[in-house]
Amino acid sequence: MSGGEVDVAVVGAGAAGIFAALAAGGALDARGGFRPPPGGAPRVLLLDTKERVGRKIRISGGGRCNATNAAVTDRDFDTDAPAVVRGVLAGFPVGAVRAFFRQRGVALAEEPIGKLFPREGKADAVLAALLGALEEAGVETAFGAEVREVVPAARGWSVGGRPARRVVVATGGRSVPSTGSTGFGYGLAASLGHSVVPPVPALAALRGGTPARLAGVTVPAILTVADLDGRVLRRSAGSLLFTHAGVSGPAALDASVAVARALADGRPFAVRADLWTPADPAGPWGPWLGLPKPPGSCLADAPAAAEPAAVERHLLDETRRDPRRTLGAVLAERLPRRLVEALVRAPATVLGRLVKEDRRAAAEAVAALDLRVTGTDGFDRAEVTAGGVPLRELHRVSLESRRAPGLHFCGEVCHATGRLGGFNFQWAWSSGFAAGRGAAASL
Repeated sequence: MSGGEVDVAVVGAGAAGIFAALAAGGALDARGGFRPPPGGAPRVLLLDTKERVGRKIRISGGGRCNATNAAVTDRDFDTDAPAVVRGVLAGFPVGAVRAFFRQRGVALAEEPIGKLFPREGKADAVLAALLGALEEAGVETAFGAEVREVVPAARGWSVGGRPARRVVVATGGRSVPSTGSTGFGYGLAASLGHSVVPPVPALAALRGGTPARLAGVTVPAILTVADLDGRVLRRSAGSLLFTHAGVSGPAALDASVAVARALADGRPFAVRADLWTPADPAGPWGPWLGLPKPPGSCLADAPAAAEPAAVERHLLDETRRDPRRTLGAVLAERLPRRLVEALVRAPATVLGRLVKEDRRAAAEAVAALDLRVTGTDGFDRAEVTAGGVPLRELHRVSLESRRAPGLHFCGEVCHATGRLGGFNFQWAWSSGFAAGRGAAASL
């Protein structure tokens, strides 16, 4: 690779890397304003192994690109340093993202529970806006250039043989490797003394032993991932889709990071679904029960799951009202009949003849259903990777390495993984801005 020294080399042309390049070159401000940089601005080089960059952007959100969320806080992330996430988000907030894309001709529209998509509904519009900004900003690009090493040099760093005073690592994680995600940044960070949190797939469907005849059924659910001592590892509340292989949908995807981490740690666990509480019209999911399509993200704060005893009490109350009604008819007032018939034994039994054991089994089936989860869909189908470079090992404002000065990290390579709903894109934009601006400011 030739072309002389650059001020800032950005490795990885995904969402974080593109924003890092724009910020490093002085084309992007903290309010999302874009303008071609003035004369004398830092010389920036953006590198990527793929000749056609941005595939992960194009395929995200089913080809629609969930660019961010209406409300993003540090509580939406699995990370070692919430305070660092909070500061990075404040440095380039959701409003700045909306302003940038609006200026580039891509208005973002809000869907239920906050997901923001391009109003025209196409991820290609987001990618075109980003690539157009790179061109107008005069960022030098080297796409299709595989970077095999980033090593210290006399005046900074050597990036695949190209001298650079500062380097931003935006190489992503290991999810969807066909897009170019190789995990290169993890090895680089480890070689420079960072204690990398072991990467695991996140936002992936769960594999398990749910009845195959439920495939295609969608219901709201509260999922609880707990160890065998009952300690809650993760809780999520949102739409759940039964599949032939297990479960998917927002609730499953949000819970998957805890499943993957437990598997990696060799820690026994169970995943149980409360299908009863979210089906209550007066409950926390009530506002979205009547929608033709369930929201594509979970509640910010998942409520506690119901105790099966509460369902037992409900059945006893209904027995007093009318002992001639069947168990299935009562449960089907809240839940799909197909689900009730698949999960509950003796659904045709009238309440007046229902024995205690069957009543208890029915309550557990709808309020504490063991999904018998055995794993996740893995990196090939995971939307993101959890783990990576600990934020406590980076400077809070610039995301510069405390182990290797002059090297900055951003995006998915960092240990900051958002839940489903645009949070990982927001981290990409915000952290890319922080790393790029920090790299330029230190020249």
